[in-house]
Amino acid sequence: MSLLEPHLTTTIPWILDRGKNTPLHFGDPVAELALLQEHTALLDFSHRGSIALSGHERVDFLGGLVTNQVKNLTPTQSIYTTMLSPQGRFLWDFTLIDHEIAFFLDTEPECVPDLKKSLEFYRMRSKVQIQDQSDRFATLGLVGPTAAASIAHVFPNIAVSTAPLGTTWTLEGDIRLWRDPRHPDFGYRLQVPTSGFVDLWQRLRTTIPPAGHWAWEAYRILHALPRGGAEWTPGETLPLEAGALEMNAVSFQKGCYVGQETTARTHHRGTLKKRLFHVTMESRERIPPGTQILLPSGKEVGMVTSSSLVDEKVQGLAVLRVGDITSDASLTALGVAVSVQRPQWATWE
Repeated sequence: MSLLEPHLTTTIPWILDRGKNTPLHFGDPVAELALLQEHTALLDFSHRGSIALSGHERVDFLGGLVTNQVKNLTPTQSIYTTMLSPQGRFLWDFTLIDHEIAFFLDTEPECVPDLKKSLEFYRMRSKVQIQDQSDRFATLGLVGPTAAASIAHVFPNIAVSTAPLGTTWTLEGDIRLWRDPRHPDFGYRLQVPTSGFVDLWQRLRTTIPPAGHWAWEAYRILHALPRGGAEWTPGETLPLEAGALEMNAVSFQKGCYVGQETTARTHHRGTLKKRLFHVTMESRERIPPGTQILLPSGKEVGMVTSSSLVDEKVQGLAVLRVGDITSDASLTALGVAVSVQRPQWATWE
């Protein structure tokens, strides 16, 4: 659950996100979305999971499992990566933070048991140790166009405004700050020992207003930022379909890893048939994930992966078959019209 739950007033509404409680909003969700879009907002990600990987063979062990180059991971540089099935299908995604004596995997709330079990399956005789550290460290987010200035106000001894994606700083009390390695719109993250989480939240909140889950999901969808378990469906989605390359999760210059053959082949041969799109649906009711998007003939072109009601229209993300997306295509979902837009970050044609 959120570490804030025992400390917030009873008027704060809560929502289950992947089975864990998190604040839905702090009073005015629309204003909170505006903060994310125009200024800076403080986000509670303390319900996320954390795994520590230690041992002197951890680089080679993890390098054989994930899509990114683990050798690029340092105490001053975090990376984002995914783990795939042998068939090249998405399983999990996480950010890797180097604590010098261990790598920490910051991952989705529900992933830790199965991810830890999978890592242990592959461990065999490797000299590594794998521990669930979700009760020792928690994550905060600082997101918005003025986030760098807000951080500089709180931590004046570090220069964040010109730092590349993934740049990581170690602050007081074993706190780590990094610029999210995926995309500039993801902002910054703070990994905090749970014993000091509430104190840091209160310290940051004196100058940075908070935003809840509704505003964060709306912001993420409006910016077409993919999320593991949503845009990437475990066991189904090819990672490149939903932006893994553009989110800096894949290296084509590293050694072999589980699922590499499919990933490399679809990239170099240009055989991907589906891609992630932003969609707007003429409805005032949220469209459930998994809803099919159809042509007039009834042919399915893909499905909705996430959605949120913003300004009386449903904004969503969907993985769609590129060959069926034309300028005059008349698409519908649950009988309502759907318009499609290519994400601004997309590098594919």
